[in-house]
Amino acid sequence: MSIKISTGISYIDHVLGFLKTGDNVIWEVEAGTYIESFLQKFIEHSLKSGYKLVYISFNASPSTLTKRLAHLSHLENLTILDCFTSGKGNSDPLFTQFYEKEKVRFRGSVIKVENPNDHSRFRMAIDRIEIEKGEGVRYVFDSLTGMQDIWGDENITYKFFTYSCPRLYDLQTVAYWVLEREAHTPSFKANLRHITQVAIELDNQNGDLFFKAVKIEGRFSRSAFLPKQYEVWDGEIIFPSIGGRRPSNLGEKIRSLRKKIGMTQKELAEQVGLTPSFISQLEKNLISPSLDSLLKLSEKLNTQPVYFLAEDEGSSFQKMVIKPEERQEVRFSTLRRKDIQFQLLVSDVLNRRMEPYLLTLKQGAGIDGHFCGHKGDEFVYVIQGEVEVEIQNENYLLKQGDSLYIGSTFPSKWENRGIVDAVILWVLSPPREGL
Repeated sequence: MSIKISTGISYIDHVLGFLKTGDNVIWEVEAGTYIESFLQKFIEHSLKSGYKLVYISFNASPSTLTKRLAHLSHLENLTILDCFTSGKGNSDPLFTQFYEKEKVRFRGSVIKVENPNDHSRFRMAIDRIEIEKGEGVRYVFDSLTGMQDIWGDENITYKFFTYSCPRLYDLQTVAYWVLEREAHTPSFKANLRHITQVAIELDNQNGDLFFKAVKIEGRFSRSAFLPKQYEVWDGEIIFPSIGGRRPSNLGEKIRSLRKKIGMTQKELAEQVGLTPSFISQLEKNLISPSLDSLLKLSEKLNTQPVYFLAEDEGSSFQKMVIKPEERQEVRFSTLRRKDIQFQLLVSDVLNRRMEPYLLTLKQGAGIDGHFCGHKGDEFVYVIQGEVEVEIQNENYLLKQGDSLYIGSTFPSKWENRGIVDAVILWVLSPPREGL
């Protein structure tokens, strides 16, 4: 039986219907799509969940990679197979000194493949790792493109992929494979998609980033194959359509910060590699910057990128604690009734993973159906009163202190059966689309 496995990003789990044991996941990426953030989330979640993970690196030096991962927990479960130092790194002392000075400080394991240019020797190294680690391990191959670069032959890369995928599938692993889309022929990519279980594209269209599933074997979702716009801020992946926030009042904030540190438009432009005219139009909100430009602006203006996401300096974005009097009353478009009330228990936080409500059903209130057409998991806890809920023709009476977990099945009826108003903690995960 396949186990649901998380990508580390709840909205993507929702879109894909989670990963499953045995899945090989191809990531076809364009430049500037921040694939490292997607890999980081998967690695972080896997280690935190107690799984062993093997990272096969063709593109990053061990020094760069270990610094990027050093803050993660359970690094004793991480093995880095270094194919960079003796591969693209050409055994340069700048990279080999890692093993003399830095390796001892890293809590994970780093293994150098002495001659990754020899694809047969690399295959032997992978075989040893697979036998040693056994079943259920997570794998990240950071670059099929890097393999092709040092092996010099797309056919060899394809043969290695076709050899490894069935082995990893039989070992009940989950493996990520990354390739740069423009570096490979259409036939190569089509053949890979035919073999793999999941294929994902990351697109960069003039600075706008899009996530798109192009293959999800054994799972069906009408919306999964539609492009989903995303943004990346300080390593956090945000999907604006489910509650993320884009920068607002941007020009005013840039102008205010610039003046606060006594910098002219010309000086700021020189610092971030833009023109004074661009900065002038930006401060007048006539144009919008790319994410890369905005990150450079935040650095030179001595602020965090998330500052530009808040509605204003006193925005609820910064609120961690919400007092009862600050709760926002919410009306669902499909349920506008005075005897059923919803209060949102969080502010409009960035990239929220849960959507919690205090739900009140007045005495005698009831509905046929569910409160909303949420696609995800839900948790219910009865704080006060008694509620009867019908799920798949079964009736359940929930009393004070009872809880209910709802997966893929929608309740078909809710009714307050007590003599007082029923008060419920109701949590959705992930949040509803379109917030």
